[in-house]
Amino acid sequence: MKNLSFKLILLWFRGRILRNRAALWNYQYAVGRWEKLKASPEEARLEATAHLLRRHVPAGRVLEIGCGEALLQQRLRPEDYREWLGVDISEVAIQRAQAFAGPNVRYLAADMETLDPDGKFDAIVFTESIYAVPDRVKLLRRYTHFLSPAGLFIVSICRSKRGPQYWSEIHQVTAMIDAITTTNERGIWDCEVLRPMRTE
Repeated sequence: MKNLSFKLILLWFRGRILRNRAALWNYQYAVGRWEKLKASPEEARLEATAHLLRRHVPAGRVLEIGCGEALLQQRLRPEDYREWLGVDISEVAIQRAQAFAGPNVRYLAADMETLDPDGKFDAIVFTESIYAVPDRVKLLRRYTHFLSPAGLFIVSICRSKRGPQYWSEIHQVTAMIDAITTTNERGIWDCEVLRPMRTE
């Protein structure tokens, strides 16, 4: 009976309180749901993003949206970027990412839809995070204002039924200039380097 009561409370907690996105992600990181991202099958996907950053934005100023526990930054050498700002909605993830902060590396808990970063970036990376907003066109147009004149987006997305729709929306406001596809036992990932179509 006690086990049943606990399960009912947990279901209520998930269904009611966790409707708040930040609370949901904090809960998932706290209970270890995303530990699997540290496993070896994920390395190819992260290395692909790191490789594209080195190729197209060497020693640049980088903003990573959906940084989690700093897994991408850990795969780069200090000389691969001039400055790094990692942002995630989960305070739990950001607390863990702080272990990798330094003089030119900062981590911040914030919502990508309301974030107002300082200055311009040479690359803005959406690490498996662009799914989390209802309007990707609006989001990318907003973040175009935070790119330097030659700045680029790097977006990584897992292939799914909705994947073609996501890329169709993204390509409405960007042009793909490079891409890498990786696979693991969980699926296929496409990572693209994108030049924004500026309207101003």
